[in-house]
Amino acid sequence: MSSKINTLSIFSQKVIQNSVEFFIGKITAKELITIVSVTNRAITGFNEDGQPLYNDYIQRKPNPSRVNSIKEYLLSDQEACFPNNILISIPSILLLKEPELIFQKNELYELLIDKSKVDVLSTDKPLYLQIFDGQHRFRGVQVAIEELRGNNSDPEKLNQLENFEFTVSYFIDAEIEFQAMLFSIINRTPVKVSQDLVFDLFGLTTKDSPQKTALAIVLQLNGLKITDKGDKGPFFKRVRLLAKKEKGFDSPISQGIFVKTILNLISPTPSKAERERLDNRKQFLSGGNERTIFRDWYANDKDNNMYRTLLNYFIAVQQTFVDEQGKSYWDIGQTPENALHRTIGFLALINILTRIFPFCLQNKNISIDFFKEYLGKAKNIRLVDESGSRPYPYTSKGSDMLKKDLEMMIFSTIDN
Repeated sequence: MSSKINTLSIFSQKVIQNSVEFFIGKITAKELITIVSVTNRAITGFNEDGQPLYNDYIQRKPNPSRVNSIKEYLLSDQEACFPNNILISIPSILLLKEPELIFQKNELYELLIDKSKVDVLSTDKPLYLQIFDGQHRFRGVQVAIEELRGNNSDPEKLNQLENFEFTVSYFIDAEIEFQAMLFSIINRTPVKVSQDLVFDLFGLTTKDSPQKTALAIVLQLNGLKITDKGDKGPFFKRVRLLAKKEKGFDSPISQGIFVKTILNLISPTPSKAERERLDNRKQFLSGGNERTIFRDWYANDKDNNMYRTLLNYFIAVQQTFVDEQGKSYWDIGQTPENALHRTIGFLALINILTRIFPFCLQNKNISIDFFKEYLGKAKNIRLVDESGSRPYPYTSKGSDMLKKDLEMMIFSTIDN
């Protein structure tokens, strides 16, 4: 348990805009300096344990001229201020617990940062809160404070700047592609900012990558209300584009989980996915395994096949698993709460997709009806019992139980 001296408590208000969730609060410069870093090395994502992933080829370099002009502005102007929020991504591994509502009347949430885990100095695996919009403002304040501490010329001004309060929007586990997308929206002008410039600002290559492809598929599925066949989109507004810390899988699908899931269908491990980020597509023709079912399609520029497979498969899920009134167990609010409403169901179903996929290739068929032929063998699986309780707990164990039951019902006759 982290001691109080190693814990930073941030009071904030939760904001929900469409399916994006974040927290707004304030923090003093002297507090922020201890937990963030302006570094050339960007955190590009997170592995299964919540540890950050890095890519040495992806760098964000503050502009020294901009930093210096901000520093001079702060030192020379008594009314210098930055009313706009800076945007910060918090690795969930640095949170002692999920953001907690502590003052109902004022809707105040508490973010508890474990400062004992923060390491801004490591050259190997630094761990810190990452600023993705406002790093020049922060760095300008930081440099001004360093200068005043160094020459000890103006203690009053130093105290003012150390207690300079930033307004902050906190996002949890924001991966770098989403940061770039949000940055481009915030900094949009009447003259459209080129996407190349946005990715250059973030140090991202403008060429495609599995990460960018996965995010594009997730965003497209999340925005699809009605399919071209008139079906309801299975993921319409179902994906939380940025989310609170995942706990016990007791939540709808988060953008991070969905993106990682697609990446796992392209690259064998998260670390390999990060190493392959800048590889040419043709380099993906080898190096896969039985679970990387989308690897060849990615290598051959068939991104639409990946999108269409996920869309058709989950429409088949939506149409197969229904109650006696024909209401889908997949659709939240239509049927009692069950595993298919949650991350555990999504992950179990992805595992089943990897088992069905070889038959898709064999038959050259990724249609809704083809998937329903297999899923239909498990249509009577008990997702809610007679008392209304849930047979599958919302844990990783529950996901594994559901996967095994589905496998038994679908593949027992095929395998034998």
